[in-house]
Amino acid sequence: MTNAEMIWKYQDAENEFERLRKELENTPERQKLRKLRRVLQEQSDKIKGFEAGLKEKEEQIEADAAKLEALLKDYDLEQDDLNIMLEDEECTAEELTESRKAMEALLERINALKKSITADQEWTRSTEAAIKDTYSKGAKIKRDYEAAKTVVETEKMERQPIIDKAERELKMLGKQLSPEVLKRYETIKKKHPNPVASLNDNRCTGCGMSVSMTAVRKFTAGSELVECENCGRLICRREG
Repeated sequence: MTNAEMIWKYQDAENEFERLRKELENTPERQKLRKLRRVLQEQSDKIKGFEAGLKEKEEQIEADAAKLEALLKDYDLEQDDLNIMLEDEECTAEELTESRKAMEALLERINALKKSITADQEWTRSTEAAIKDTYSKGAKIKRDYEAAKTVVETEKMERQPIIDKAERELKMLGKQLSPEVLKRYETIKKKHPNPVASLNDNRCTGCGMSVSMTAVRKFTAGSELVECENCGRLICRREG
């Protein structure tokens, strides 16, 4: 078998190996498994985001509750001071007005803080519900994922021996090629997925361009591998 025949056979074997491998990688069930894996990861990230926000919000509620407690104490003290001033005949109207203003300012801050705490508590409850709902949906997706994974593993067990056989045949053919020819093939493959083409009516079937008569004569003589002067593919057989 000539180098041209062998390299053509090698390309056929490589294409068959890649076809089988990609076919296994892209079965409907494997695509489903990848989709479910992405959904599970998205849900996991979503829950982590919820939990981080929940922790931050709970810390805020705790801090605001402490501030509210301090403000309520200040308000009670201000109320006591006002009561004392109301009983003090020497207390002026200006002092009473100042005390009432201070109490109003405290009450405004207290109400704003209570409103903020209530809003944060509502957000916390809704977020906890969202986490629970996400876990619930995730449980179903997890079951679907495990079911798809079982099918994918079965597919692999059934098809992997065929893929392994194709890979062994490819390696065996590769060993029959000289390192120089194989290197030449791999170099061309970096530019063209199929480095080997045939000759049809003196045209390279890889690029469709005419091949020079010099190259045609070399090809016909069969003494060496011939490259298409246009695309660089190896011309390894004649069509028809």
